[in-house]
Amino acid sequence: MEHSRKLMLHPQHLEILFAFKSKLSNVFRDVLGIHEIHHIALTRINERNELVSLSSTPSMEFNLFSSSLWHFDQTYDPEWFQLGAQASWQTLYIPERYDELYYLKQIKHAFPIGLSMAAKIDNDYVIYSLASRKSCPHTQELFTSQHDDFYKIGQYCSNMLNPLFNYCDSLSAQNLPLQVHYETSK
Repeated sequence: MEHSRKLMLHPQHLEILFAFKSKLSNVFRDVLGIHEIHHIALTRINERNELVSLSSTPSMEFNLFSSSLWHFDQTYDPEWFQLGAQASWQTLYIPERYDELYYLKQIKHAFPIGLSMAAKIDNDYVIYSLASRKSCPHTQELFTSQHDDFYKIGQYCSNMLNPLFNYCDSLSAQNLPLQVHYETSK
């Protein structure tokens, strides 16, 4: 599999972010709160170099991917994620857009601590993005010492969400419209 080509967003990426609210909530509620995690997102890059994200905070990904800012976040750079690396969000921002990325991801959404972790699963790459609303020394220590646990949390979510990722892949491969009943608050 060649992932050195330019990444492209799944054709329905922005719609997908908000399409599966109850399914995502069922998975993410199992892990949110563990080790002070208040945000988790999984981004999968498939064999066609299409990127699709599923997030507990879809508005953050929407704002990132509906602009060009994601191109300045090395989290989505094949040279970074193909290494299976782990890094704090702040170290992954390209300097010329650092302030905008920091504002969008860490101030606007109140996540002072964020971590990205990349893994290869079968023929795809998956990026686990985790963040906390806390920035106390205890939380900072958790985010520097619990990478194995965070990786396992990401694997759990990835396994649980794999059918949704596969569904998204099939939509793109067959050029089909997204068919989902959007849920609204009661």
